[in-house]
Amino acid sequence: MTKNELINKIHSLKIDLKYLKKELQFRMDGNNIESISEKHKDSYAAKAGAFEACVMMDNSTFERSIKSIENMEKDLEL
Repeated sequence: MTKNELINKIHSLKIDLKYLKKELQFRMDGNNIESISEKHKDSYAAKAGAFEACVMMDNSTFERSIKSIENMEKDLEL
């Protein structure tokens, strides 16, 4: 691998990590338990549904994140 190819690969990985971090931060910010509890305080079913939706979204975010990290690891193999 040439120096230029290595520089390009590192730059590409930095961009991938930047977007992965933003996606995880977005999910973390969206998981405001107090807000969900307050919004659905009158309905146990609505509260349970809202929490279920949060968990499902988090799981899919984690799956995408793991897949992205695995792709980055493959890219780093020389």
